Amino acid sequence: MNAFMNIHSVVRILVPTLAPMFAIATLVGCAGAPQHSQTYSHTHDVRLSAQVAPFSTLQLGEPLSISWQPWILSRFNRRTDYRVVEHGGVRVLRAHSDKAASGLLQDVVIDPITSPNLLWRWNVERLLPGANLTRRGSDDSPVRVIVSFEGDMDKLDVEDRAAAGMVKMFSGRDMPYATLMYVWDNQLPVDTLLDNAHSGRAKMIVVESGGLRTGQWLDFRRNVVDDFKRAFGEAPGRVISVGVMTDSNTTETETVAYYGDIILQRDR
Repeated sequence: MNAFMNIHSVVRILVPTLAPMFAIATLVGCAGAPQHSQTYSHTHDVRLSAQVAPFSTLQLGEPLSISWQPWILSRFNRRTDYRVVEHGGVRVLRAHSDKAASGLLQDVVIDPITSPNLLWRWNVERLLPGANLTRRGSDDSPVRVIVSFEGDMDKLDVEDRAAAGMVKMFSGRDMPYATLMYVWDNQLPVDTLLDNAHSGRAKMIVVESGGLRTGQWLDFRRNVVDDFKRAFGEAPGRVISVGVMTDSNTTETETVAYYGDIILQRDR
């Protein structure tokens, strides 16, 4: 299931009604309300990490720590079970999805211009029959690595601003300015860039395709600056969160996947 599906489905119904109110609010403003920058911000707390916390240092069993937190897409979805296990002598994150959809997120503050290289590894036991990232209702992926960015929210159109308000209302989190999702698809060619069916602010990039390499540890390296420019036509702002998600609820299937450490690395 796509992370933006539930909210954007509602937005597409409500936007014709909400648009006049957003236009009025834009023109008139809120009397007495304090003025704030429209740049996305999660306060940039100085305690936020300048690097992604590795799974290999977490305790066996429970994956949650002060760094990694649950990402609940909808209270109506089952949650994917995440826990730290030993696999091949290394501690990694195990994700078990049985008709489930949820993720893990870590808030960070990382400058992608100086640390553009995203490195990670994953291992998928089996693909999801019927999964197709180009179609609503079957857009599951056994693995996703997710990177979100800050930016100027004033650039968003009315629909995306309405969606941002609903994200905040339903999840308690600000919607990122833009998000890249690195995914494994059943058949789309590697390096396919997919427009998200529910939000123009999230793009998917296929980094593995087909089932020939299931059951193996696969290593990946992507330049998030280049990928962001390709996806959104501009340079990225700071990275504000990194996440993982294994989801199989729309296909009503089951899968197990493993994630190794995720690193945003400087050019050498």
